Amino acid sequence: MTLRDVAEEAGVSVTTVSYVLSGRADRATGMPVETRERVAAAAERLGYTANTAARVLRRQRTELIALAYAPPVSPWLDQLTAQCEDLAAERGYSVIGLPIRRPERAAHSLRVLERGYVDGAIIVSLPPDIDVNHYARTTRGLVVFHEHLSVPRVDVVRAHERAGMAAATRYLIEQGRRRIAYLAHAAPVDLSPGERYAGYRDAFAEAGRPVPDELVRTGADDRAGAVVAVRSLLDHPDPPDALVSESDRGALAALQAAADRGIKVPDDFAVVGAGNTSEGLFASPPLTSVGSDQLEFRPLVEALFARIEDPDRPAQEIVMPWRLHHRSSA
Repeated sequence: MTLRDVAEEAGVSVTTVSYVLSGRADRATGMPVETRERVAAAAERLGYTANTAARVLRRQRTELIALAYAPPVSPWLDQLTAQCEDLAAERGYSVIGLPIRRPERAAHSLRVLERGYVDGAIIVSLPPDIDVNHYARTTRGLVVFHEHLSVPRVDVVRAHERAGMAAATRYLIEQGRRRIAYLAHAAPVDLSPGERYAGYRDAFAEAGRPVPDELVRTGADDRAGAVVAVRSLLDHPDPPDALVSESDRGALAALQAAADRGIKVPDDFAVVGAGNTSEGLFASPPLTSVGSDQLEFRPLVEALFARIEDPDRPAQEIVMPWRLHHRSSA
C-alpha cells in the first residue's frame, strides 16, 4: 500500500496525502477540513500505515521531544508535562519522560539525546558533571532550567531561586523568629550546597546571625522522610520556631508533624515552602511558599520548538522569578 493508492482512493494528489498523513496539515492554513477527513478515511479504508522510519530519514526529524527530570514528580512538573504534551501534539510531536533518579546514571538516561532519538529536550534537573555543550551538538534543541548556565544554542530558564529563598528566610528573621530550621533535599547540603540552601544562608549573613547548622535536616523530597525529620527538629532541646523547606512537599509534612505534636502554626511554629504549588493553597493553614507567580510554561516549550526549527538562533533566557507568597502558615 502506497501514498499513490491513498491519493487515488481519496481523489487528491500524492502531495496532499503526504501533507495530511505527516500531520503537517493540522498546523497549516489553507488545507480544508473536508480534504483532511477524506484523506484520513481513504487511508483507513485501505489499511494504509505510514512508514515512520522513512519519514524520519526524509525529514531528519524524529518528531519526539524529551522531558528530563529528577523524581519525585511535583505538581508544577505535572503542569509542565501537560502543557508540553499539548503544544507537542499541535505540532505532530510526542513527549517522552526521562526520569533521572541517580545523578551517576544521568549520562545513561540522556543517551537518547546523544544518539539523536529525539529532536530536543527540556532538562528540568541538570545533574552535576553533565557536559551541556555535548548534548547541544547532538540534538537540535535544548531548554535547561539553570541559574548560571550560559551555552551557545541552549535556552535557559532562570528562577532566581537563591534570591527567593533568601527573601523567605529574611521574612522570618524580620518577624522575630529566633530559631529557623531548614529542610533540604536528600543530597547532603554540606557537600553540595544548592541555590536554595545558599539563599537561606544569605539571609542569616545579611542579618549578622550565625546559621543554626544543628537545625538543618534532609527529607524535603519525601513526604514520609520529611515528617520524621521535622519531628526530630520539634523534639530538639531548643526546638525551632520556624522552618524553611526546599519544597512544598516538605513544608506540608512539617504542618502535619506540628499538628501531631499539638504545636500551633504559625503562632509557635511558622512554615514556608518552595514551589508555590496548588496543593499548598488547600493546606490547613494555607501554606506560605516561595515560587513563580503562576505555573505557565508555554513560553519555554515554544522556545524549544523554535530552537528545533532553527538550532543556530541566539540563546534565549527565560526568567520565571521566585517571590514570596504570603499565606497563613507564616
